[in-house]
Amino acid sequence: MITDILAIGTLLIVTCLLWVWGGPSRYKYPPGPPGWPLVGNLLKIPSIQPWHLLTEWRHIYGSIFRLHGLGISIVVLGDMTVIKELLDARGSTHSHRPVLTVAGDLLDLDKSFALQPYDDDWKIRRRLARVALSPGAIKQYQPLQEDIAALLNMALLDTPESFRNHIRLAAGRLILTITYGIPISSLDDEFIALSEEAMSVVSRVTVPGTYLADIFPSLKGLHAWLFRNQVEHDRSTIRDFINRPFHHVQKQMAEGIAPPSLAQHLLEDPSDHGFSSKQDHEDAVRWICGALYGAGAETTFSAVLTVILALALHPEKQDRGHREIDSIIGAGRLPTLDDKGSLPYVEALIKESLRWHPAVPLSLARRTAKDDSYLGHFIPEGAIVIPNIWAIASHCNDQYSPSQFIPERFLDENAPIDPATYSFGFGRRICPGKHLAENSVFLFVASILAAFEISAETDLEGNPISLVAEFSSGVVSSPNPFKCKISPRSTDRSSQEHNILTSTSKLITMLLYTQAGAS
Repeated sequence: MITDILAIGTLLIVTCLLWVWGGPSRYKYPPGPPGWPLVGNLLKIPSIQPWHLLTEWRHIYGSIFRLHGLGISIVVLGDMTVIKELLDARGSTHSHRPVLTVAGDLLDLDKSFALQPYDDDWKIRRRLARVALSPGAIKQYQPLQEDIAALLNMALLDTPESFRNHIRLAAGRLILTITYGIPISSLDDEFIALSEEAMSVVSRVTVPGTYLADIFPSLKGLHAWLFRNQVEHDRSTIRDFINRPFHHVQKQMAEGIAPPSLAQHLLEDPSDHGFSSKQDHEDAVRWICGALYGAGAETTFSAVLTVILALALHPEKQDRGHREIDSIIGAGRLPTLDDKGSLPYVEALIKESLRWHPAVPLSLARRTAKDDSYLGHFIPEGAIVIPNIWAIASHCNDQYSPSQFIPERFLDENAPIDPATYSFGFGRRICPGKHLAENSVFLFVASILAAFEISAETDLEGNPISLVAEFSSGVVSSPNPFKCKISPRSTDRSSQEHNILTSTSKLITMLLYTQAGAS
């Protein structure tokens, strides 16, 4: 009798384990690398630049594969076909974000537009952001974007060796000026410093599985107690980053001196977007504006710096870009957004840089709202879904090697997919600031190309110092610090300054340049 009970009990346990590990019988989990009991194969994921190994696994296990352990299922998507089907066509199931206990519950980052749960409140905020950042709406910022691109050139003319800081300042200045109307004079500006510190916190706490409390939410209280100083510091940083520039705009609006900005426009928008109260409206604007820095400044900095590195490594590609700008625009001014369609090779340079090393190699993770299946593969409710941008960018399907930097591939009839289709997210979570970011990167790159030649540094004997393309690890991946030589294409300093200043609306640039010189 006891033996029968044990046998039945064992059978039940085995059946339950097989169901847990294998999913419902009519479906099979996506394939994946072998793992160990309990921890599965999660420990095989490297903490540094995991996209390389995930892309290797894509070649082994296919465009959809699974990692698992500790009760977690991670489904990695490696091509646009499966991404479009799951994230675009089945958006209601795959538009949620993973539950991040530390980032959300302890730091309030689940209020951020990028990380907010997929609910009715998020849908209202998305409508608000899409209207404010539509291609038509952002035309008003074009003169300012062109001014800041010109100001970047002026800084490169003065101290080219500080190009990394100049590009970071230009990207931050652009976002803060457009978003809040705050003129930024230097990287030491309090709002720049605050934004950079906040982005450091965000990049650290938003990677799924970083903390045990993210895996086991019941440990939230223990985490808050054990790391109370860090939690309080991070919470204060995020709170200041969201509130201080927003309150600055509110104060200026109350005094009637607020310059035009996205925050002012959204606060004064009389449309009924569905907010239940004025406070809800203000909170939405506060968090939408805060999300723009991470989505805009960090990725713009990475994208432009990657182009600089690529041009230094490939002078022959740079030469063709110079010739195109010279033939279309000439030497008397800097390119504007109106020139974009007339500079196909410059656009190809940018596209190839975004493909060669995407600024965001792994798109922000999703979470499935209910059980789903794809081509017979079972995707359980609560699974973390990660679009592997690196794998998509590496799958060119053309005559050139994916590892080579060849802008010409985007001028061929069988050109690979435009990186703009995978660089800004997917489906209902696509970045509403996509068009603003694309315009900014084009202006910065085209303006630098028009005025400067970028080359490798030389040693004391005049021999080029070898450059190595190395990148950071994180949500946003940027080139590691490198040295290159940025030289004016014209030796006439006064002519260079004249060309830069005549390419602006003068008032804004002269104001900013005066502030920069005084800092």
